[in-house]
Amino acid sequence: MSGSAQGTGAIGASVAPVRRLNVCVVGAGAIGTALAGRLHAAGNDVAVLARGARRDFIASHGLSLTDDRLDLSFRPALAELGELAGHDLVIVAVKAGALPALLPQLAAAMRPDALLMPAINGLPWWYGLGEDGPLADRPIDAVDPGGALLPLFAPQRLIGCVVYSRVTMLGSGHVIVSGRQDLQIGAVGGAPPLAQIAARFTAAGIAVSVEPDIRRAMWRKLIRNAATNVVSALTGATLEQMGRDDGAVRVITEIALEVSGLAARLGRTVDPQVEELIAVLRTAGPFATSMLQDVRNGREPELGAIAQAPLELADRIGHPMPTLRSVAALLELAVRVR
Repeated sequence: MSGSAQGTGAIGASVAPVRRLNVCVVGAGAIGTALAGRLHAAGNDVAVLARGARRDFIASHGLSLTDDRLDLSFRPALAELGELAGHDLVIVAVKAGALPALLPQLAAAMRPDALLMPAINGLPWWYGLGEDGPLADRPIDAVDPGGALLPLFAPQRLIGCVVYSRVTMLGSGHVIVSGRQDLQIGAVGGAPPLAQIAARFTAAGIAVSVEPDIRRAMWRKLIRNAATNVVSALTGATLEQMGRDDGAVRVITEIALEVSGLAARLGRTVDPQVEELIAVLRTAGPFATSMLQDVRNGREPELGAIAQAPLELADRIGHPMPTLRSVAALLELAVRVR
């Protein structure tokens, strides 16, 4: 490690073992609500930190979700930033674009031994912490403008998290989970108590695997996200519609191969499993990807973490990614026009 991981609570903080799961979920969108609901139903102490209209809605109506055979409505404790010191684990479930403003506030408010688990899409701001070669402790500007986020948390305080879950938030604020909630977690550095945390999540009905290399797991998910989300947001097509369209399948395949090639050049060979991906799309039903949900609701899609970050790394090492670059550019134009 270089000296880049300094700052609020970053160096020298030992992480306490997990004796209970006292959690604060930051962000009460679809993923945050789904996780908070399951943990709450299993009897864990769960608070939610939300802002603006969403906080007002929760204060008045609480949270509700449908997940498998669980139909749950509950009123979580609404946390303030100044109350984060009372929590052992903080789960961040916001869009990656919100992190540059949010993370410095979390770093200042959390205890120096508390753990942070960002449940976010795409390449995370912390990816280069402790890495070798062209990524060694270097920020990714697309997700960490100016490198302000990289020094905030020591790697041993971070739990990498990859989410596989088809979750939709209705206009009413009700969240619907289609299928099983799956999490892959792993150490960014050091040895956080992953097995204990995984056991608590599993007891709450959330399937969790502890990954020996969380960065490789992130590439596996990014291959699927970059290939499907960008095409879906640009075209307006659901997963099933893309899987049954020959032209979309060709573009998705090309992007998946480009991203897997980038991962291999950065030291993490990942099978893109294109045939399996297309089979999943064809049977997924009319599910809108997270980017398509954003576009439909007038929100900025997560281009930074899912498309611009891998393109930035590709430029750094001279890896061509013409298909993703072209489709991402068209989506950026479409967003500006809309």
